[in-house]
Order: sequence, then structure tokens, then C-alpha cells
Amino acid sequence: MAEPYPIELRTRVVAAYEHDEGSYAMLAARFAVGTATVKRWVRQHRREGHVHPKPKAGGTPSPVHGGDLDTLIIVLADPTAGELAAAYNRTRRGRQRVHVSSIKRALHRQDYVVKKNAVGRRKWTGPTSTRDDRRS
Repeated sequence: MAEPYPIELRTRVVAAYEHDEGSYAMLAARFAVGTATVKRWVRQHRREGHVHPKPKAGGTPSPVHGGDLDTLIIVLADPTAGELAAAYNRTRRGRQRVHVSSIKRALHRQDYVVKKNAVGRRKWTGPTSTRDDRRS
């Protein structure tokens, strides 16, 4: 999600509108924001007396809790994210199961480092050609 516009910009836009320096569309073009954004800031200033951004909200809370991860990490002794996901899902069915990416996000929230795999990065090498490319 994008970061909110600075309060200084919001305040300048609302002050410009309150001082009749232009319409919503003119001010939106002048300050390089959307027309609806200017309307929203002016309405918020009139109703609430400020133009502070609202806190970020929404999203689905993660079903993976830190205590569950801590226990699995101790039991599995230095597992990868895939191994953690498999162990976590072993005791769960249906919608309670989670994807490896959910495990990785939970690990990051708990300040764990996510391992790539058990032996380090894999190095892939393609097959070498046995065909003779020289032309006669």
C-alpha cells in the first residue's frame, strides 16, 4: 500500500481552497493530486478540523502465530520455510492450512531469517551439448 501524502501538502491544498484560490479541479492540477483527493481533504478538514491521514486498516489477519512457529522451529531444528509449512499444515485441514508465503511472512514478523534451502543456494547447470557445431 502506498504511503499517505504529507500533512504539509494536505494543509496547503485545504488552505488554498479555503482562500478561494481555485476549484477542486484547478487545485488538483496545481498540486498534482486527484480531484477526489482534494474534495476528501476539504471535507475532512470541515468535519474533523484536521487533515491527518487515517491509519492503515484492513487485510486478513494471519492464522500463523509466533508461538506456533517457535515450537516448530525448536522441534524441527533449523527447518526451511517449506518444511515449516508442511509441519504446520500436517495438523490442520481445509481453510486452516496455509501457504509457504504465509509462513515466510510470519517468520519475518517474528524477526527470523528465511532460509533458501537446507544446503544453501542450488546451482543449476544445463546439459552440455554433444553436437559438433563446426561446419565443414
